[in-house]
Amino acid sequence: MLSERYRPKAWESFIGQPIIDEIREACNDDWLFDGCGERCLFESDGIAGCGKTSAAYVTAKHLGCDDFSIERIDSRACTVADLRDLSSRMMQFGWGNSAKRCYIIDEIQHLNRDCQRMLLGILENLPSHVFVVGTTTSVTWAEDVDGLFSRWRRFRFRKPSAPAIAEYLERIAIEVGLPIPDGFKFLAYVQGRCGVDLRGNNIRDCIDQLPDTLRRYNTKQAA
Repeated sequence: MLSERYRPKAWESFIGQPIIDEIREACNDDWLFDGCGERCLFESDGIAGCGKTSAAYVTAKHLGCDDFSIERIDSRACTVADLRDLSSRMMQFGWGNSAKRCYIIDEIQHLNRDCQRMLLGILENLPSHVFVVGTTTSVTWAEDVDGLFSRWRRFRFRKPSAPAIAEYLERIAIEVGLPIPDGFKFLAYVQGRCGVDLRGNNIRDCIDQLPDTLRRYNTKQAA
């Protein structure tokens, strides 16, 4: 899939997300890993595919975690027992030179209330070598558990601008050799699929469905 091939793997690869500069700067702050583990929440309001999980991986790599020291957790299938086991595994050091470990809790809003309470306890007692990143498309998911929001350093991802996405898609099409039909407008394609403000849609779909869209457009023009 094109979206996986072009998933950001470095800070410079993110498109239309000013918050990346804040995350990058935060990674160099003195507070990070100062006597305890750290936790960051990458959140957006309803929109998926805007770079939260990719940013979590890039952040972990920037902090010195290798591939074997990064674990992604599916919150949809997570139970209290899973979190209890996770808490035990956090005592193990990472494989890289930094010995740090990163746990990415994806779409954290799907945790049930018991899991949220368990997570609160875990966040309050993180080992000093552990970095936890939560990603979420809900900015109100933790309101029912007092204190859960306050345990994170929160970074709000925004809806990337349609022109920025359109320019990126055109660059992808050229790089992979997709034939671009005469008259095809990338901006119109992005706005047609996701709306002017990309509200509530998955940007990855724009990337993955581009080849078929270009073929259909070419066939329609030829007819």
